[in-house]
Amino acid sequence: MTFKLHQIGTVHSPFKEKFGIPRQAGLVRGCEGLIELHKPWDRQEALHGLEGFSHLWVIFIFHQAIKPVEKWRPTVRPPRLGCKRQGVFATRSPYRPNPIGMSVVENHGWKKHSGKWYLIISGLDLLDGTPVVDIKPYLPYSDSLPNAKGGFAHQAPKSMNMKLSFSKQAKKEVSQAQAKYPQMVTLITSLLTHNPRPAYFGHIEQRQNFGMKLYDFNVQWEVKGNAILVQSLTPL
Repeated sequence: MTFKLHQIGTVHSPFKEKFGIPRQAGLVRGCEGLIELHKPWDRQEALHGLEGFSHLWVIFIFHQAIKPVEKWRPTVRPPRLGCKRQGVFATRSPYRPNPIGMSVVENHGWKKHSGKWYLIISGLDLLDGTPVVDIKPYLPYSDSLPNAKGGFAHQAPKSMNMKLSFSKQAKKEVSQAQAKYPQMVTLITSLLTHNPRPAYFGHIEQRQNFGMKLYDFNVQWEVKGNAILVQSLTPL
């Protein structure tokens, strides 16, 4: 049996590539974004009642992980476990029989701009351009279960106990970027101290220099011992 899904919206987020995206929603501070609603689902009355909910479930498509069904694999490598493989149904990996994902985001209402309706969200872990297929309210009484067990992911990843600083060049560039993105320093700091590198990237001494696309910039940083140095923010 097959089903047809409709793309009701598109995510606009700071993350222009998969590398650097938080491993789960809500882990990193300063992540702000929008969900642009598409016709014919861009009706204000479809949003009525959402103002009473602090968080939303976003159901989406892993559009950069779509593979022919014959190429699916029963096991995957979760980033936090390195090379240790787990059953695909025990993970939230994008490489699934059906590339469907779900994410809880914070709800900040909606707005209309240039004739289009947007949901304003934060705490997202979604790639820019992600297709959205549904939006549902988060219900604390049923969606938050204090006695639930988390398997191998029983705790949220902790931020690294590392000192982060900006080079003289990066300080100038991030100051300019904050005119458009006031949360830029908070976002970069929170992202890097949560260590966006998958465990299978190897040890720090094996690789020290990294870069990721964030908003309109290529953020370059270096890891040395117990310190992170943001080197530059180069416009894309």
